[in-house]
Amino acid sequence: MPDVELKHLKNRHEMIRFFDGYTTERMEELYAEKLKRPLVKSQLLEVLDGKQARNSRTLQAIFEQHGAQLRALDESMFLVTDNSQGEIGFLEVLRPRIVALYSPLRSDVLCKWVRELVMGNPELDYVWLSGLTFGVLWELIAQLSRPNRFSRLVFTHDSIFEIDNPEPDSDDEEEPGGVSDGGDEDSKEIVERRATTFRLVDRVGVIQEKLLTLQQVYSPLYAISQMRFPSPVGRGGHDFYDNGRVTNRSESFRDHRSHLLFVVRIYEQLLQSTEQRAWYSIQESVRVPGQFRKIVGAPVTIRFREQLTQQVFDHWIKATFERKRNRFRLWGHPLRLGPTKVHVYGVDRHLWQPLFLELTAIGCTAIIPNGTCGNTVHRLVTNIQRFLDPGAVAFVGDKPYTQMVKESASTVHYEPTKD
Repeated sequence: MPDVELKHLKNRHEMIRFFDGYTTERMEELYAEKLKRPLVKSQLLEVLDGKQARNSRTLQAIFEQHGAQLRALDESMFLVTDNSQGEIGFLEVLRPRIVALYSPLRSDVLCKWVRELVMGNPELDYVWLSGLTFGVLWELIAQLSRPNRFSRLVFTHDSIFEIDNPEPDSDDEEEPGGVSDGGDEDSKEIVERRATTFRLVDRVGVIQEKLLTLQQVYSPLYAISQMRFPSPVGRGGHDFYDNGRVTNRSESFRDHRSHLLFVVRIYEQLLQSTEQRAWYSIQESVRVPGQFRKIVGAPVTIRFREQLTQQVFDHWIKATFERKRNRFRLWGHPLRLGPTKVHVYGVDRHLWQPLFLELTAIGCTAIIPNGTCGNTVHRLVTNIQRFLDPGAVAFVGDKPYTQMVKESASTVHYEPTKD
């Protein structure tokens, strides 16, 4: 933890002024290649299901389950402290369903703390930005930024289900250029499976000209896992990750917060449109046997570009439904209907809401009943692109998922914040 007494910051203005100064110092160190303290990072989280009131008591109760305390600076800003870690950072309610945690902790420490918080609280989930969503956000970057500005895209696809990995899943990632795990590279086991991690740094105009062609040639480049919004007020930018983590690599915390609000407003619109279509666009019930007699909603369909092998399919089902801590955060009892066809009457561990799944080697279909959080859909799409098929396409009913993201972004405009 950097030598900073966050508890001495008494209000929102002092917090923003502190992080602005802290950010400026870190950028000077970064460009001098002498970074002495961690960069400011934000973690976007979805809270509850939009029905329960978002107030300080509700948030405090959620965080207390993880041994954390919230001290209110105002009605929507809180200092977060932890029994074991001490000062974590500041939590701000950006929108009724979405909060941002601002922290100067090291990336590995913050990621571990947030993961334990999310996995231990069904009321919380990451804000999930799939490769399909990043594809639309990239078009916005091209519109908002000058062609000669530099941006950064990271493409990550790891076919983890080509082997049966009994170790607990983890989505904690090392920050690019950040802390190494310190392990002995010579002693690491060689695992032969498809894996792509590709970092592209170039001018916005060049990337805009070449990206689509590159994706058509090599499908893992559809699996965008991180994207940098160039800062309009100075050097650097803001790195958004697929699990809602955002690293401030700019000279301004205010600009960082403006970009968070911009993306969060788009995501909020996408959540609402996903739920409206999945819950209400089909009037008749879908009858299925078992516990859930009637499930109403438009099917969420994900089609794979490449058919899964028997081995990959089997490992995917086993890892998802036979292990408590799985990447998809689902629970259920799979019913085999064929070598590569499974029905699951299960629940989403976020809010423990029911859902109905049909999983095959060529795609999956999910029925999301009224009341199930739309974040279930975005988590499913994100993890399928990253771990199963980077070129997968998704639909909610008969509407392409990408079109829904575009419509969600069409009414949202970037606005610099002043506070």
